[in-house]
Amino acid sequence: MQRRVLGPAAVRWNDYVGTAAADDADALLDRPSLYELAGVDRGRFTIVGIDLSIWETTTTVQVYAVDRIAHRLESHADIEELARAQGEIPVVQFEIPEQQVEEFLSDAFRRISLRLVARGVREHQLVVTPAAD
Repeated sequence: MQRRVLGPAAVRWNDYVGTAAADDADALLDRPSLYELAGVDRGRFTIVGIDLSIWETTTTVQVYAVDRIAHRLESHADIEELARAQGEIPVVQFEIPEQQVEEFLSDAFRRISLRLVARGVREHQLVVTPAAD
């Protein structure tokens, strides 16, 4: 498999750029965990990233996880130390089937926030003010 560096989110023209944040869904006894939803073995992997892409009529989700066994890691601190030492974190990609994306997102996260701003003003603070009459 070819090595690929994950950078910031990008689309064809990047007219709008921004940030995103999400809260894990509350852990409930009768609900699957993020690991179960993504088909990721929690005993072996630690999830460290998620991509959500909407391209015209297709929505995809990829989950990225560190293989703790392959890299002899036991804790989040070990993963952070690996990142400091190597300058990167090697991850394995897990693809969520398109027909399961909506269910995955609704079950995996309690809240998701996405803010996009015009590329030309991305370095400036936006301040909400009343509309002029």
